[in-house]
Amino acid sequence: MLALTYVPDAHHPVLQLGEVPDPTPGAGEVLLRVRATALNRADLQQVRGLYPPPAGESEIPGLEAAGIVEAVGAGVEGWQVGDRAMALLAGGGQAEKVVAPVGQLMPIPGGSEDLSFEEAAAIPEVGLTAWTNLVHEGGLQRGEVVLITAAASGVGSFAVQLARELEARVLVAGRSVERLRPLVALGAAAAFSLGAELPARVRAASGGEGAHLVVDLVGGEAIVQHLDCLREHGRLVLVGLLGGGRATIPLHTLMRRWLRVIGSVLRARSREEKAALVAAFSAFALPRLADGRLRPVVDRVLPFDRIAEGYAALETGGVLGKIVLTME
Repeated sequence: MLALTYVPDAHHPVLQLGEVPDPTPGAGEVLLRVRATALNRADLQQVRGLYPPPAGESEIPGLEAAGIVEAVGAGVEGWQVGDRAMALLAGGGQAEKVVAPVGQLMPIPGGSEDLSFEEAAAIPEVGLTAWTNLVHEGGLQRGEVVLITAAASGVGSFAVQLARELEARVLVAGRSVERLRPLVALGAAAAFSLGAELPARVRAASGGEGAHLVVDLVGGEAIVQHLDCLREHGRLVLVGLLGGGRATIPLHTLMRRWLRVIGSVLRARSREEKAALVAAFSAFALPRLADGRLRPVVDRVLPFDRIAEGYAALETGGVLGKIVLTME
């Protein structure tokens, strides 16, 4: 089968398509013929040699895919050859075929707003990341105020919609307010620039109190400002490190305001934990995907043989939502 192969390099990885052996599903696994896949910043870090896959998982990049079930392994129930499915993966999605644990497989919703394979491929990683950090880690409740940073990203744009459906008040922040404008139509109450003025603007937009929850995709030294956006007893879930991996945090601020900082990654979680998260997400999100209340934001769709172009666009920035690759 055809798959992305690469020579890792921190600055200029060599990306190309090459022939590799077809994967075979083991017990509790499903073989998916990929019709579309998508890019994530974790893929970019992997091809740079900075983020290897978990032990035992595919070395091929790709954390999500959508396609047709081609074979099922021993013990798999509820799936049969020919089913349309989308999968959360620890790797392997950027290929013509991929093996997925059955617990990380979701049906592609049908209904009045049928999802294409390209749309479905843009859901698993961002949807599960958003759900995990809003609900499982962040404990977002109805009526609370949530601030999402780097919200124009794939994760951010889907998190806005999920938080809206959870009946929270959603605030978003990013480098460019102009790029955040489309998120207002998706449920954001207000959009702000990242920077020193952000805490005051968040407090002004939340009755002077600040946010209950920050889902932070930026990290770095900016985390100090993002912590200042929280009200007393607030919590911050650190999901991304676009701003860097180090920061100096005034610990007395955490102590005096009873703040909580929670670190979170999805890829390294066990298959059992991922299966539980997928089940919870599916129960909430699949009906909303079926009727159009939730929708992935797709920046562009490229043919698979232009995957290097997609990686270059991801690295350059300015992408709203996801870059999707189609096998058509």
